Amino acid sequence: MLANTLCNGMFGEVVDESTIEGAEIARASTWAEMPLKLIIGNPPCSDSMRQNIDSEFSFINGLMDDFRPPKTARRARQNIQKQINNPFMQFIRWSCEKLLRLQNNSVLSLVVPLSFLEAESYRYARKYLMEHFSNIWVVPIDADARTGIRSNSLFHTLQGRAVIILTRKFGEDPGFSEYQFVDFSKGSISEKENCLNQDINQVIGQFRTYNIDVNTLAFYPAKPFDEDKYNLFWPISDDNDHNAIFMNHCSGIKLAPTALFTHVKAPMLKRRSRDIAAGGVDAAREWFSGQDKPPVAEKVEAFQSALNSCGNAPAMDQLLSENIATYSFRPYLTSNVLLWEDVLKNYSTVGGGGTRLRPEIIKGFNHQGTIGFAMAHAPKDLHPTLSQFVSFCWYYPDNDMCTRGNSHIYMNQYYDKRRNMYRLNVSPDLFEKLGPVLQCNYEEFASSIVFYAYAVLCSQVYLDEFEGALFTVNQSDIRARIPMVADRGLFIRIRDLGIRLAELEKADYRPENLLEFDYDMICSQIPRNFHLSNSPHPFDEENEELVLTDGTEIIKVPCPTALQNLNISGYDVVKNVWLKFNSYNFTHCDFTPQDAEKLLNFLNTLETHTRIVAEIDNLMPSVLEDGMPLISPSED
Repeated sequence: MLANTLCNGMFGEVVDESTIEGAEIARASTWAEMPLKLIIGNPPCSDSMRQNIDSEFSFINGLMDDFRPPKTARRARQNIQKQINNPFMQFIRWSCEKLLRLQNNSVLSLVVPLSFLEAESYRYARKYLMEHFSNIWVVPIDADARTGIRSNSLFHTLQGRAVIILTRKFGEDPGFSEYQFVDFSKGSISEKENCLNQDINQVIGQFRTYNIDVNTLAFYPAKPFDEDKYNLFWPISDDNDHNAIFMNHCSGIKLAPTALFTHVKAPMLKRRSRDIAAGGVDAAREWFSGQDKPPVAEKVEAFQSALNSCGNAPAMDQLLSENIATYSFRPYLTSNVLLWEDVLKNYSTVGGGGTRLRPEIIKGFNHQGTIGFAMAHAPKDLHPTLSQFVSFCWYYPDNDMCTRGNSHIYMNQYYDKRRNMYRLNVSPDLFEKLGPVLQCNYEEFASSIVFYAYAVLCSQVYLDEFEGALFTVNQSDIRARIPMVADRGLFIRIRDLGIRLAELEKADYRPENLLEFDYDMICSQIPRNFHLSNSPHPFDEENEELVLTDGTEIIKVPCPTALQNLNISGYDVVKNVWLKFNSYNFTHCDFTPQDAEKLLNFLNTLETHTRIVAEIDNLMPSVLEDGMPLISPSED
C-alpha cells in the first residue's frame, strides 16, 4: 500500500475512500489497528524537510510535544527543538502510539540517524523511550561521513546510521536505565554485512551493558575519565547562569555568500568587486567558476546594485577601501573581508537569507584590546577522533572557524547594548578567587584567562585525559571545563605559552625557519602564470612532501606528515584551508614566488604550533596531578 501513515486518517478521522489516496489510508489504518507485535522500518530523515505540519497532521503534531523539552525549559530560537518535525521523529512517535496502547508484548526496531543516540536535540525523545519501553539494544552501523569517514557506509547518506531495538513487556512497569550496545560502524561493508547476517545467538554475546548517563540520557558510551577531578574545573560557559569562566559568548559572523565578501588578497577583493559592479552575474560567474559554493544570481545582482549606488568609480573605491578589514577566516588563515554593514544587513533577506552580521562581535572587535578564541561546542561533529577544537581570533571572526555548527567566540570583553558600554567578560567570582593569586587587576586578569584557557584547550594531554567529557555532540548545559591552578608560577607559564600560540595567528607573524627550507630555491621553481590547483590529493606521505601543481607543472615542498595530518576544528589546515583558499579557483590570480614564500612561512608557523603545544603538554601533568591546588567554582 502507498499512504502517508502520519495523517489524521490513521488516528480515526474519516477519509474519502473514493479517492486513491483515501482508499490507501483506510487500508493502512485497518492494518494498523490490528494487534501489532512488531514495527520495523527505515523512516525518512531530513534536517531541512518540513512536511506533515498542516491541519491534516494535527494529531501526530500534538503527540510530538512528548519529545519536546518541558515548557519551563523552552526558549525562543532554541535550536534543539528544530529536529522535532523531522519525519523520522514523527514515525518514532507514531510507532510508540500504535504499540503502547495494545495489551500484548511488542517490539520496535528502526533505523535512525547516528546522532539520535546522543545529540541534545533528541534528549527528550530518548527520555520518552526510556519511560515507556522495557529494554533497548543499540547498534551503530555507519559513522557520520561528514567527519571524514566515507568509504564503508551501508546506507547511501552522509549522516551516520544506527539501529535501535526496543521491547515492551506487557503487564510489567515500563522503564529502563541501561542499554545493550555493540558498534559495527568501524568495519568494512562486507564485515558489517557478515555481522548483521549472523545468527542471533552469535551476535548477542557481543553486546555490552552500559548505564544511561542521567545528564545526557545518551545511548552511546563515553570514554571513562576522572569525573570527580573534572567537576573541580570551571565550565567555559553555561547557558543556565551557573558559575562559568565567561559570562557571554556569541557565534561568529555569518556571510552568505562568503565567497562574495572575502579574498586572501585585499587588492583582488577590490578588483573583483569592481568587475562585478560592471559585469554583474556574468563577471561573477567567471570569478567564481570552480568554487564549491558560488554566489547565486540574486545575491550577485543585489551586490552589483549596491556598488553602483555609490555613483562613480572614485566613490566606489573609497567605500571599498574604508570597509575592507582583516578577517579571522579559518584556523591559521587570515583573510580580508568586505564588511559593508548596510549591504550585509540587507543580505539577511536576499536570496534565501543566511547572513548574520553579529553586531555584538563587530562592536567587540572594534574596541581596542579585544581578543578571543573560536570554539566548537560539538567536537564529535568535526572529526572521527578528538583533536584541537579552538583557534585564536585577533580580528573579526567568521562563523565557519569550525567545519560544522557555529563557531562560538569567547572574548575578554564585550559590548553591553543595554548599558551602552564595554564590560569585561570573565566571571567576577573567578577573579575574586584567582585574582589575588595572580596579583593583577580585573582587566589584566580577563586577558590572561583568555590566553590560559586557550593554551589548556590546545593541550593534547588535556584532550586525551578528558576525552570522555570533551568528545561530545552539542549539549547546551555541558561545556568543556578548564582547571584553574592556584599556583601563580604555573598559571603564568601556561598563560605565556598561550600568548605565544595565539601570536602565531596574527597576520604579520613571521616564523623562524624551523623546517630549514631553502626559500630561494623553492620560490624560484614557481613558473610564470602558475595557477595553483586545489588538488584533492596534494601529499606524498611516504616522502613527506607537499605537491603543488597547476595540472601540468609540479613543485615539491618538504612537509612533515604531522603537519599534513594537523586538524584544527575539523579542518586539515594545510589541504582544506591554506591550499584551498590560495588556489586559482578561489583567488583567480597567478600563484607567485611571493605566494610560495607565504606558504613556507605558513608551514613553519604550523611547526611552531606543534612545538609550543608540546611545551604546554609538558606542563599539563603538573596541572592534573592529585596534589595540585585548584580554584574551583562555587556550588549553587
